[in-house]
Amino acid sequence: MTLLAPALLLGLLGLAIPIAAHLLGREPPRTIPFAALRFLLPDDPTVTRRRALQNPLLLAIRLLLLALAVLVLARPAALDPSGVAIVAEPHDAVILVDGSAGMTLRVGEQTLMQRAAERAEEVLGALPPDTRVGLLTSDPDGPTLEPTADLDRVRDTLQEWIAAGAPRPGAWTMAEAIPRATALLGDAQADRKRVIYAVSDPTQGGLAGLTSTTDAGVLVVPLSVVAPDATPPTHVGITEVTWASAPEIDPRAVRITARVHRSGGGDDVLTVLLALAIGDQEVTRATVDLAADATESVEFTHVLLGEETFAAATLSLDLPEDPLPIDDTRHAWLSADDAVEVTIVNGDPSELRAHDEVFFLATAVGVTDRQQRLRLVSLAPDQLESRIRERGDRALAGTDVLVLANTRAPTEDVSPAILAAVQRGMGLWITMGDRVEPDAYNARLGPVLPLLLREAVQVGTAPGLAQARIEGFAPPDLSHPVFRGWGGELGLTGAQVRKIVLCEPDPARRATIALSYTSGAPALVTRAAGSGRVALLTTTVDRDWADLPLRPGFVPLATAVLDYLGDSGANARSASVFVGEPRALRGDAGLTITTPDGRELAVAVGDAGVATFAETFTPGHYRGDAETPITFVVAVDPRESDTHWQSITATDDTDGTRAAIALPRWRVLVLLIALLLAAESLLRLGFGARRRPHP
Repeated sequence: MTLLAPALLLGLLGLAIPIAAHLLGREPPRTIPFAALRFLLPDDPTVTRRRALQNPLLLAIRLLLLALAVLVLARPAALDPSGVAIVAEPHDAVILVDGSAGMTLRVGEQTLMQRAAERAEEVLGALPPDTRVGLLTSDPDGPTLEPTADLDRVRDTLQEWIAAGAPRPGAWTMAEAIPRATALLGDAQADRKRVIYAVSDPTQGGLAGLTSTTDAGVLVVPLSVVAPDATPPTHVGITEVTWASAPEIDPRAVRITARVHRSGGGDDVLTVLLALAIGDQEVTRATVDLAADATESVEFTHVLLGEETFAAATLSLDLPEDPLPIDDTRHAWLSADDAVEVTIVNGDPSELRAHDEVFFLATAVGVTDRQQRLRLVSLAPDQLESRIRERGDRALAGTDVLVLANTRAPTEDVSPAILAAVQRGMGLWITMGDRVEPDAYNARLGPVLPLLLREAVQVGTAPGLAQARIEGFAPPDLSHPVFRGWGGELGLTGAQVRKIVLCEPDPARRATIALSYTSGAPALVTRAAGSGRVALLTTTVDRDWADLPLRPGFVPLATAVLDYLGDSGANARSASVFVGEPRALRGDAGLTITTPDGRELAVAVGDAGVATFAETFTPGHYRGDAETPITFVVAVDPRESDTHWQSITATDDTDGTRAAIALPRWRVLVLLIALLLAAESLLRLGFGARRRPHP
């Protein structure tokens, strides 16, 4: 405990005032005449002086009132037990509050969002005078308040945002929100420090993913909403739902698989109920036993009835007391046949299977449970070109994903059909090899390439040096949709890459790097093109340039890329997007999309027959009216269920300008003063009534 204004304790000298008032405040004696006094002789008056306390209890209450008032003025406070320090001199700051769905986690009697509001109030109450404060949240639709000296405005804006329903799924990570917070401080005075107070939980998407300073030199102060020694509560959630047709059971049967994860827990085994509903009707239930931090798979089988072409499935956990309910329900659209047709163009075939360009890729798909959904057809480059020349745009009408594996660039008369198919929603995956000519690819497929190709190089070489060193893969960007639901390094550790194709940097193309090499060069780059998606792997899928196909991570990498590209089809019924992600749709005229809460929203279709639906803020089933029914699912990102708290490194106090946050402790004293004032008034009234003379 400390005092923010200890000099005001001199006010305790005023305790002598009530004592003097009680000793000197005696009423003067009064003469009361009565008839018998006329028969008494007067005598000399005797004067006596007595200084005694008139009402000790009343005096004690008044002394306590005065002492408490002095203590309130001295502002008693406790230093933040987490050791977080704020800048002690006037500065410009932005309070960045985590608005992700993970902040709905209930710890004890409060959610993390409620604790975040209290944390922000502690910061506002401890900041030095003349500090200007702004407000930002990681929710893209949350409030944005530029730095102001009116701290009450900051408080009101934060409370209004929380009262409006914050947090919600689909928010950025704290690291993704830092650039916007930095931009709010861009016009700060040159002689004032710039600080971002980040209020969040200590997860990877929260404070654990932040650096101590931004690229612009702004100090980032992490403010955890939980105690350093706190343990996250145990919760259970559905992390993934997949399904595939099951023709061996029935031509219209589908097999649904749900992955259920328990975060935390002790030595006990928790048994939970998982229910499957089709439409509004629950059809079956299953139990699953979960140990601490364990993941189990639960499988259901459903046969579509009558003329059903697709059905809305909902899987939900029966957990009324779950502290994190956002992941207790998942949705899927089921169809008897929703396979992704993958056409692989083999640029370097070989009679020796292990030397064939696409042998490892086809094998990777065949050993996974995605084999029935990913139907592979292999063509030679000449076969693809002949088919396109004969059928025109119809040649690729049934292809969901086209893979160009170490092939020469399509000819000038063939490439327009491929470009048009990508714009309509086809996925395109291009892998490198000795047959790839960068200039030809740039000229013929440049409009959809994530980045233009430069040249093939031996990694690690320099001018005048012929010997190359081996290069590996850097940790993948797990926030990329390709790696949706994955964690860790995907089994790529130790991979050896000898040759790659370099790319031309071009921010205007809005490409996203999902995987890079240890040198920083891009390895897997993606880009949206019209309704389709394009992926570029800058090395080979065989062993010519790298040993990637021999690594355990190649199987999940290959299927993840094909799934990502296959879901780009504008009418893919199994397509799923995360909350807040836009969904590309195809139609000939205006579309009407029905949301899970029953709203009907009109979507305009562009000149290319492509529409972008952005109102994906409610998890559940979406459907649209078109010649071919449009269905897709909006799901909560599984990363928002991550409650693995990590240690947070405090910012260094190298300049000596920071001080620990002082948590106010005088508010309870103000309440006690109010109670004592009421007691003092009652005692005063009672004491006056006793001394009042009776008639």
